[in-house]
Amino acid sequence: MWKKLPAKWKPLAIGLGSLVFLLLIFIFLPIMRVAYEAEETYQTTETYYVRESYTSLEPYTVMEPYTEIEIYCNGEPCEQYIPIDYSVIGGEAYNYIDGSGCHIELYIKNTDVIGGTFFVEFLIILQTGGTTTISSSKYIEAGEIGTVAASYEGMPLKTRHSYTYSVIAPTKLNPEYEEVEVINYRPVTEYRETTNYTFVPEEVTVLKTRTVTAYKRVSLLDYLINY
Repeated sequence: MWKKLPAKWKPLAIGLGSLVFLLLIFIFLPIMRVAYEAEETYQTTETYYVRESYTSLEPYTVMEPYTEIEIYCNGEPCEQYIPIDYSVIGGEAYNYIDGSGCHIELYIKNTDVIGGTFFVEFLIILQTGGTTTISSSKYIEAGEIGTVAASYEGMPLKTRHSYTYSVIAPTKLNPEYEEVEVINYRPVTEYRETTNYTFVPEEVTVLKTRTVTAYKRVSLLDYLINY
């Protein structure tokens, strides 16, 4: 076909061919490098808190009943043993003539039906103003009068009445007492199993997407139109 063209058309054909070639390059050949945004998938690790259950022993208090023997007298709490009946009918004190001490006597009448030993403690005031205690005891038969006497060596009394006393009488079984079984309550600690919860960290691998800048080549025509 080229040989059949007249000589005057050959330069024109060459020019048109070059123009078409350039036009094709302009339209289709990707020669321009441009940037664009793209979505990229990537893998990462995130921490999540997972609720886990666990059991524990929890203490709690309950009131536990128990039986106990208590002593009552005419429906009222009382003592099982009481002092025997007695009365103090008198007493006297004197100092030794040489001033070396003193002597005190207390007269007790046992008015009960049983005998026993009476213990007496004397608090005495000495001539110096100081105080001290002396004590003594005496067994006294039922219905009898006994003398409980005590002496102090070293210092006389301030006066003949510079003393006080306390009597501890023997005891006897309370005739009115009765033993009663009663129900009382006391706190007792017991334990029960309970379910509790806690949050623990857990590493999890997840897929995410992000926007990145990528590059591509486009034709000159596409670049001029779109970029």
